[in-house]
Amino acid sequence: MDDDKRRSASPGRRPAAGKKKADDTRAAKPLGRASAVATDERAKKKSARLLLQRASRRPRAAEQGEGAEDGGGRLFVTALARGLEVLSAFRAGDGALGNLELARRTELPKPTISRITHTLTQLGYLSYNSRLGTYELGGRTLTLGYAALANLDIRRVARPIMQELAETYNLHIALAVRDKLMMLNLETCEGHGLVGLRLAPGTRVPMAITAIGKAYLAAISEVERGRILDSIRKQYGDDWPMIMRSIETSIREVEQRGFCVSMGEWRKDINAVGAAVAPPGGETIYALSCGGPAYLVSQDQLENEYGPALAAAAAAISASLGSPKT
Repeated sequence: MDDDKRRSASPGRRPAAGKKKADDTRAAKPLGRASAVATDERAKKKSARLLLQRASRRPRAAEQGEGAEDGGGRLFVTALARGLEVLSAFRAGDGALGNLELARRTELPKPTISRITHTLTQLGYLSYNSRLGTYELGGRTLTLGYAALANLDIRRVARPIMQELAETYNLHIALAVRDKLMMLNLETCEGHGLVGLRLAPGTRVPMAITAIGKAYLAAISEVERGRILDSIRKQYGDDWPMIMRSIETSIREVEQRGFCVSMGEWRKDINAVGAAVAPPGGETIYALSCGGPAYLVSQDQLENEYGPALAAAAAAISASLGSPKT
């Protein structure tokens, strides 16, 4: 009797156990799919974070400012570049600048500008006016500038030649070097009583539409000139074809006569002539210009008198820079 009870009960227990096992298996399958989905989501999020980190380390062309055509590379320090762009935004005769104007000039976000100006002020490269909320170049920046000028042999060599030229013809003489897509005046000399043109050292003028800039373009290699012109072209829009023709004419003039003429291209009231200073074996190319008010300086004078004199002065400076120091 007991055996019959055990046999009748046994079949009932086995299906129950089998059913439980099947239920467990079915329940486990959804859990496995959920786990795989979660793992996949975590992998996607990690990949997205890595992409964002790489993108944040990559400097934007606009944030590198003019001259971004020079490229960056793995060794490029974006934070340092941004700080230098802020310092470079200050121009001769500007006075103090606020964060809003600095952001406009550098094309950097205003919060970034605020952090940079705060840091540069703490280090002494900027001076802050709390009443006006503006900044000026600080003592440490001025020290760097004076040190750079003092160590430039070309200023020592060029100044007496430039001054003699300025006094002989009563004109404005300038010596400049490339600064991105502009020309930066390193030294200027003026004749007695000259009016209408005052460009102090530190002043920048456009490269593409000035005699001094086009003389520089004529002296550099075709590869470098092409790269610079590709960047300049974006600034002039529909005017570029006419400007490019003028540049090509100036390059031919420099090749044939040693100087180029600019009649009111940069400022309608100013005429000038430009010549390149290319020291033998030197990597840095400079340029000279000689000019004055249009009512005092005619095209005939520039082509037949001032131009040849400026080309001779440029050649003398170049030769002196290439001579051994005594």
